[in-house]
Amino acid sequence: MLRSLTAGFLFISLAHMPAQDAAAPKPDAKAQLEAAQKLVKQISPGVFDLNGIQITAATRELRIPCDILHQKLPIEYALCHETGEKVHETVLETKVKPIQIQLALLLANYQPATLGILEKLDPKEERPYKDKDTEPKTPGANRLAIHVEWKDGDKIKNVPLSDFIQDIDKRKTPDDLDTWIFNGSFIDETGFAAEQTGSIISTYVDRGAIINSAAKGNQRDDLWISMPANIPAEETKVTLIITPGK
Repeated sequence: MLRSLTAGFLFISLAHMPAQDAAAPKPDAKAQLEAAQKLVKQISPGVFDLNGIQITAATRELRIPCDILHQKLPIEYALCHETGEKVHETVLETKVKPIQIQLALLLANYQPATLGILEKLDPKEERPYKDKDTEPKTPGANRLAIHVEWKDGDKIKNVPLSDFIQDIDKRKTPDDLDTWIFNGSFIDETGFAAEQTGSIISTYVDRGAIINSAAKGNQRDDLWISMPANIPAEETKVTLIITPGK
């Protein structure tokens, strides 16, 4: 499945990257896409590598190398690039470029769309973004499940990403934090937005991030804090695992 997509990689990537207008992408964004295309390698039958991201065609699983950056802090993000603007508000960081993560998601046949991000927003609340929500061509193709895996002694631990996050009001992980939305970042006058900011997975609604939480209260920037008891030590190397969500 992935092999058949690689030939048209650049075309598909541009077509699925939301933009704030219909104009052609800026040259720098196109160059970034072309550079990422050249990094895709088949490492075994049905398994591909994109600068450290492992993509398994049959299961649509992505495995992204990350590190624990902070155990205890208020957060707006679950994952940022290591040079991102919001590294002081994230649990995880990665060396993998945001544009490469978005392209890996596209290669695994996930479809960017904002439908689902604001589905639990109280109608009385102001929308964090004004644009009308977009829908994936295949229903549910923008919904993700995300886990974190690491080695603890002789054991391999694998937990939902939501286990690292809690609601500051209730002091627990909300049940609806298990579903994440691949909204896809956009191209504007600065280029690919997530590449500029380093924002990859957001708990607080950030239209420029690649992935957003669908949990109730995600419009609040003061709602989410880390769950230190569930997070391995800072600098621990972990793998972020993305699979189709419900």
